Amino acid sequence: MKQQKESYSLGSNIRYIYQILFREQPRTKYMLAGQVLLIVALPLTGNLMTAAAVAAVTGGSDPGRYALLITTMLSAMGLLSCLQHGVTEWNEFYIESVQNRKFLMGLVEKSLDADYENVESQKQQRLLNQASHAVNVYRQGVGKMYYGIPVFAANAIGTLIYSLTISVLDIRILLVILIMTTVGMLLEKRARNITESMKEEQFRIWGRIYYLKQQAMSVENGKDIRIYNMAEWFRSGFLRLLRRNLEMESRREKGWFCVSGADSLFILARDILAYAILIAQVMAGSLSLAEFTFCLGVVSGISNWIGGMRDNWAQVCDGSRMLRDNRRMMDYPNRFLREGGLTAAAALKDGAPEIEFRNVSFQYEEGSEYILKNLNVTIRSGEKIALVGHNGAGKSTLVKLLCGFYHPTKGEILVGGHSIEEYNLNEYYKLLSTIFQESNMLPFSIVCNVSGETEEQTDLERVWECLEIAGISEDIARLENREMTYLTQTFRSDGIELSGGMAQKLMLARAVYKDAPVLVLDEPTAALDPIAESRVYQEYNRIAHRKTSLFISHRLASTRFCDRILYLEKGEILEQGTHEELLKQCGKYAEMFQIQSKYYQEGASE
Repeated sequence: MKQQKESYSLGSNIRYIYQILFREQPRTKYMLAGQVLLIVALPLTGNLMTAAAVAAVTGGSDPGRYALLITTMLSAMGLLSCLQHGVTEWNEFYIESVQNRKFLMGLVEKSLDADYENVESQKQQRLLNQASHAVNVYRQGVGKMYYGIPVFAANAIGTLIYSLTISVLDIRILLVILIMTTVGMLLEKRARNITESMKEEQFRIWGRIYYLKQQAMSVENGKDIRIYNMAEWFRSGFLRLLRRNLEMESRREKGWFCVSGADSLFILARDILAYAILIAQVMAGSLSLAEFTFCLGVVSGISNWIGGMRDNWAQVCDGSRMLRDNRRMMDYPNRFLREGGLTAAAALKDGAPEIEFRNVSFQYEEGSEYILKNLNVTIRSGEKIALVGHNGAGKSTLVKLLCGFYHPTKGEILVGGHSIEEYNLNEYYKLLSTIFQESNMLPFSIVCNVSGETEEQTDLERVWECLEIAGISEDIARLENREMTYLTQTFRSDGIELSGGMAQKLMLARAVYKDAPVLVLDEPTAALDPIAESRVYQEYNRIAHRKTSLFISHRLASTRFCDRILYLEKGEILEQGTHEELLKQCGKYAEMFQIQSKYYQEGASE
């Protein structure tokens, strides 16, 4: 990426958001200009009205003319106020709609479309959370900039008008105000730098507080927390994080306290000087009471303009820093193709595709230990492969690489004779049906969870066939709403929670429904009892017919269904062959199988 994209300067960010706003809502060009002019006009009109009223009273004007003048000016003030309120409301409506539609939805679409490794790591999760903070709430991040810039422009214009007026009156008052503004901005910059320096740590603290809150309130954790008396652990964790957050907030508030204190002292000095000069001119007869009233309003008002200008500038800068994180996330490049590339048909010329891992090595971060080391293996078309080995051997990592969740550090993966990076990602995923050990239920109907489509798009007859194959159809048929039952109570109060075993079976039904030519199962029976596990193995053998299949399991009894077994250890294939061949070799696989067999035999004898 270009250096400009890395810096995302304030000017670049302002152009970026307003190009989007004016493209989506062209009329806001004129409405924002109108908002700026009305913000400037209202206080100026108020000052003139007050001075005119004093002039009318002290000048002995005709009461009728005086009443007409006041009525006219009050009406003008009311009209300007109504116009400002209306224009501001419409601008906020347009801006909020653009923020939600283009920025918030854009970030959601980016997170859904991004390469998995671009959202999975802790570093990328922090960036995604910071990017969300810039667009989730109006007047935060993008909203701060949209709201702050027109108001800042109005305050700058008001400051200029009032400064010129005061310079004509007495240059000393203007000098005090300029010094006051300069010192205040320097103190504000220091306070903002302190806040910015703590941002990363505060995000980490808030993330941990949120995690602890979620875990403490989790129904699934409730039993363990009570039985093992973990409540005190949660309390101490909360208190430790809250204390650290309080320390940082205290440091931040001290910086802003200096800003407020300096402002108060300078305003006092300004008012003493202004009153002394103005009263002296009135006493000397060079300034009328009406002019005195107007000038006093200008002197008092300029502080509001300058204070508003500083506050809004700080707001815009703060919003720009948030937007920088959002743009970094939005511009983070994907390695897999989203446009062009090979279609799924390129891998299906001779039936189910062949899969080849060619000199594949992988490490999660540069400098870390390699999880896979120079792996070379070919899975033939329609072959059923079992991956076995101890935890940390690299089995799940191999599956993640095949699924395109990560890219090999070295080497390449070929599917159907082509590198997976040559495929269009959406087309490539048409080749894969996967079941992972973690069963993630979406808060939609059972139908949608199985098909991955809307209820209207789903083939219900096909869904029931898949539920039958997965061995869960009878359980679903007993539910009040059958296949239309919602999972979890996120969207429906009558939603249900599935047991771990039922959830795994539902995931199996999903894989069967997709009917992709490559079947990948990562510990699919981990949550099942032995009887259910045996049935799933039989169904797996049936649904894997004529598919290229990859199956991870810790229970070696399941490997008998496979054509070939790969035994992994420390990221390398140490042994491969059929179940019987590996037992005859009396190697690592045979040793693991004998240990498991002994355990089951001892369990049965008891």
